[in-house]
Amino acid sequence: MSLRQRIVLTLLGIAIILVIPAAYGLLALQQVHSAVHTLQGRDVGAINALSDVRNGVEAANDAQVRYSALGGIGEAQDFAALEQRLDSASNAVSGGLATLSRGAYGRSSARVAALWDSTRAFAQQERALIRAGDRDGAAALRRQAVTPAFQRMAASLEPVGVEIDRQTEREVQRAEGVARRSTSTTLAALAAALVLTLVLGTWLTRTLLRPVGELRRGMANVAEGDFAPNVRIPVERPDELGDLARSFDTMTTRLLELDRLKAEFVSVASHEIKTPLSVIRGYVTLLADGIYGPVNDRQKTTLEAVNAQTDRLTRLVHRLLDVSRFEAGGGRLELRDIDLGAFFRELTSGFQVLAGQNGIEFPVRLADDLPTTIHGDEDRLNEVLGNLLSNAFKFTSKGGTIRVDAQRCDGGICVEVEDTGVGIPPDQLPRVFEKFYQVDNDAQPRSVGSGLGLAISREIVEAHGGTITAESQVGRGTRFSVFLPERPPVQKAA
Repeated sequence: MSLRQRIVLTLLGIAIILVIPAAYGLLALQQVHSAVHTLQGRDVGAINALSDVRNGVEAANDAQVRYSALGGIGEAQDFAALEQRLDSASNAVSGGLATLSRGAYGRSSARVAALWDSTRAFAQQERALIRAGDRDGAAALRRQAVTPAFQRMAASLEPVGVEIDRQTEREVQRAEGVARRSTSTTLAALAAALVLTLVLGTWLTRTLLRPVGELRRGMANVAEGDFAPNVRIPVERPDELGDLARSFDTMTTRLLELDRLKAEFVSVASHEIKTPLSVIRGYVTLLADGIYGPVNDRQKTTLEAVNAQTDRLTRLVHRLLDVSRFEAGGGRLELRDIDLGAFFRELTSGFQVLAGQNGIEFPVRLADDLPTTIHGDEDRLNEVLGNLLSNAFKFTSKGGTIRVDAQRCDGGICVEVEDTGVGIPPDQLPRVFEKFYQVDNDAQPRSVGSGLGLAISREIVEAHGGTITAESQVGRGTRFSVFLPERPPVQKAA
């Protein structure tokens, strides 16, 4: 089965597992929706209808009282307005009762409708007596029939309200029951789905992520220069990861061969270049000394320039050899105990003269807790700190300060070389330890050099098991920090 098929099947299984509780949740949601629809369509409508009936009865009673109070003293338009209010209130009561009868409250609303019919009949008789001028008869009818009828009408609405509340409570309880059952069932289904998803995810992790992690580890080792990483992925796997493992194995094999060829080429080329350079230097020296005839001043100046360039090319060849040997693991260190006090005195004595000539302050501070000795290659470490100091003096102008600070660190020593020179732009700082890279900024144009000093320094420090870092601010200076353990790790065989 290919990796793509495994992924598709896993995702399909997870989707099915998650759809089941989702489908049940939708079904329960439909039941809850039905209960809510009932509450909204029937019970809420019944409440509104009952409110309309109450308001209509109150309005009708108020209009009837006003009609009776006007008696024979009212104007015709006043009686017409009250008649209109009575008709409007009566229609509102009839409409509300009709709404209640269409719902689940037909029995209760029928009794109320019968009472309303009798109440409305008594009210019409009272208005007829008033229009006929029989005020005494109208008053008697109001006391005996109209007022009690309106009171019975208002009292008959209370059982309807209680019935509506009961029906509403029943629907709410039904919705709550559905919600509780759906919640518990959905949670149980979700827990089961999570367990199954975890099982499928673990299986997919073992199938996919573990080999990918192995490849990632192998690529990291290759990036660090280890072209023979132990990647535990069977190359006979029939899926895409097997293809990647086979490709990775082929790549590392070729990289090993290329690295071997590069080391051979650098070694042979450097050796072959050193011989003619020595010959050139010898002949230039003979010419400058006049062995082959007199040399005028102009010719002597030219020969000195040729000799200087020959020396520079020789140093470049040696540095290329150093970098290549350390990168290939063949850079050997001559380890012995180093007297730190004598080491720093010898290192800084030559630079003290240079500092005095250039008007630069050059304090050197050795902490009291500094170890007396460390184990390392004295010449190589002298080269590292010499490179850092040379760069500091190169980029620090007159009146500046270059500081050397050495103190004990956790398991070793820390040496800082800090200057107040032009500094390094932030975008170039991460590349200062790359081979052939030279910093260039407006304050200090790119200086003449090979760009290998810091690269070699890093290789030497790391060969001692230490670290070297740089911090800088443009216009304020640069600080290089070197950590060296008291005893370097045991070197591997080249």
